Parts: sequence; structure tokens; C-alpha cells
Amino acid sequence: MSNQPQRNISPDREILYYAGMVLTAVGVLLFFSVFVTGCMNFGNFDHFEERARGEMARALGGMVLMAIGQGMRALGVAGLAGSGVVLDPQKARKDLEPWSRSAGGMLADALDETGLAKQTDTPAPPPVVKVRCRGCAALNDEHAKFCNQCGQPV
Repeated sequence: MSNQPQRNISPDREILYYAGMVLTAVGVLLFFSVFVTGCMNFGNFDHFEERARGEMARALGGMVLMAIGQGMRALGVAGLAGSGVVLDPQKARKDLEPWSRSAGGMLADALDETGLAKQTDTPAPPPVVKVRCRGCAALNDEHAKFCNQCGQPV
């Protein structure tokens, strides 16, 4: 296994993400189907208790499926360590690397668009000035009083 950071999301995490999306969608449909059947049976009190129990079970089942689906999506996006399920900072960094790289790229693009990147560039360091010794021709720092090679005054 190389130390190269992971550049793509693993197939397992992709499957988990999309399965979570499907479960969330099924949960939303179950939950909102209660309102549809409630509107269709408005004013009809035949078998009220049985229908109420069935609709309550559908609504709660839909909420549970939505919660499970969103949890699965979170694990698919960030992985076990990145979502906080496993407390391992090194693994979390590896799991979140594609998103960190993406966020850095988006920030660089935004700075390029605004022109702020050019304003925050660090200035070039000042040039280094050297002085040549008259006795031995060695190069010394600009503020040196004596030559580093022969010791004569510069």
C-alpha cells in the first residue's frame, strides 16, 4: 500500500452513499403517503382505528428510514473515521482527503476570481549583497567588518 493520498471515493463508500439516498427517498415517500391517504379519506371514519394504526406505522417507519438513509449517506461521504464513528485522526484525514482537496481548489478559484490572491502574495526577499575582500578576494556579508577567510578589515 502506498503513502499516496486517496484521490477517489472507494466503490464501497459510493454504494453506501447511493443506498442511503434510496432509503431516504423511500422514507420520504412513506412519510408523505400518510398525508395523501389522510386527504383521500377525509371525513370517512369507517375502520378509523385500524387505519390510524397503519398510518402511524407508515409515518414512523418513514422517519426511521429517512434517519438511517441520512446516516448511510454521511458514512458514504466521509467514511467511518471522517464522520466520527472511528476516532483515528490519520484515517480521518485519509477519508476526507478528496473533500479537503476539493475545498482547497474551490477556495483557490474564488481567490483567482476576486483578484485577492495577487494582493496576498508574499513580496520577494531583498537581494543579498556581498563584499569582496581586498586581500584574499573572498566574499563576505555586507555588514562584515573583517574578512571571514583572512581576517583583514573589509
